[in-house]
Amino acid sequence: MSAAFFSTVVQSILSLIVLAFIIFALWPVQRVDHFRQQMFALRDELFDFALDGNIRFDDPAYKLLRSLMNGLIRHAHNLTPYRTAMAVLRYKCVSNEPTSGWSVAWERALTKIENDSTRTSLNAFYSRITMLVTSQLVLSPGLVLTVLPFVALGAVLYAPWSTLRNIYIDVRDKIPMALLEEEAANS
Repeated sequence: MSAAFFSTVVQSILSLIVLAFIIFALWPVQRVDHFRQQMFALRDELFDFALDGNIRFDDPAYKLLRSLMNGLIRHAHNLTPYRTAMAVLRYKCVSNEPTSGWSVAWERALTKIENDSTRTSLNAFYSRITMLVTSQLVLSPGLVLTVLPFVALGAVLYAPWSTLRNIYIDVRDKIPMALLEEEAANS
């Protein structure tokens, strides 16, 4: 084994260690911090929306959205695909307690709001919360690293398949199929 080969092996191993540290130690922390920052900004927008007189601070819809945001900020470190899947399984398979308490209260609070533009704005806030949670789950390192090899494999397999399909479509019109069918039927 030469010194150059040994050097390449050591550099590769060190690079993999640094990459693993970034993916499994730094990336999750950065994702949680980014999620919290986005949720803080959204909560500030909701506060400004209420401060402008669009909704009262003691309105149930405002309180529900604010408590949802506060809970997501507080427990952002627990918002992972694995923990979410386990929570869904627990509620579906084991728990008999109702899971729609917040949803029912939210719908009830929305129906009590008389102004359509306020109701639409609150629904938009809720949709943005949902998108932030979804992006936090989808862009988590564990899920990305689990799905990425399959996406890469699909891309590698799809490119030649689509090229072959395009070649077939181009050539299909140039081949006299009627002549070939006639010859096949006569033989």
